[in-house]
Amino acid sequence: MHSPLKKGTKLYSVLHLKCPQCQEGNLFLGKNPYDLKLFDKMPDKCPVCGENFVRETGFYWGAMMVSHATTTVIAVIVHIVIHLFYGWEILPNLVAFLVVFALLLPIIFRSSRAIWINLFVKYHSREF
Repeated sequence: MHSPLKKGTKLYSVLHLKCPQCQEGNLFLGKNPYDLKLFDKMPDKCPVCGENFVRETGFYWGAMMVSHATTTVIAVIVHIVIHLFYGWEILPNLVAFLVVFALLLPIIFRSSRAIWINLFVKYHSREF
């Protein structure tokens, strides 16, 4: 049986934030997404295989659409959960949204970029 988290799959690359081509090099300079100095910093190229992470100017603008879709789904889930406990009150919803999105911003940012670059780069199992 083929595990979706096995090296060589897009899901592996996205969840581990690895280079989509070799799945060895890190997509981001810092490991900790909550290090506010490094959470958005990416190397220009993969340190292992040399894959160019800066494909063209504005390449990651598409990742904003991935991020938008992700935050929309999360907002709906948060709204449903809050509605079950507090009804239609606006203040608990706003507080929940602010807290959830403040905590998830670095993770959503990184995963959106990983998803976006994985749409355009294929895995190559050869040695680098």
